[in-house]
Amino acid sequence: MSKRIVVAEDFNVSRKVIVSILSKLGHTVLEASNGLEATSFFNGGAIDLLITDYNMPEMNGAELIKQVRASEKYAYIPILLLTTEVNEQKIKMALDENITAWIKKPFQADEFLKIVSKALR
Repeated sequence: MSKRIVVAEDFNVSRKVIVSILSKLGHTVLEASNGLEATSFFNGGAIDLLITDYNMPEMNGAELIKQVRASEKYAYIPILLLTTEVNEQKIKMALDENITAWIKKPFQADEFLKIVSKALR
């Protein structure tokens, strides 16, 4: 079943790889190059999953997650956080926002797909 997925990732190559993987599965993928841009997709329409990088310009992933979770409509959607971040304080801040899973970059496509499939159940 096709899902609507928002992908917020500032690194163009990573974003295109993720979009390609998800599109091949038949999902509708909405792309954003930063957290601020991604907020435009959370306008009352159906969103089934948010996949966001942590470190981005304009608005980082933690700020995006906080804003999405503040909306009653999107408070419980699954959120996957992609990152190379190792700072424990930043990791804790993201986990405190009730993310669904933390995915360390670089990731293997098959492991990524397992996590996405589980999040979309």
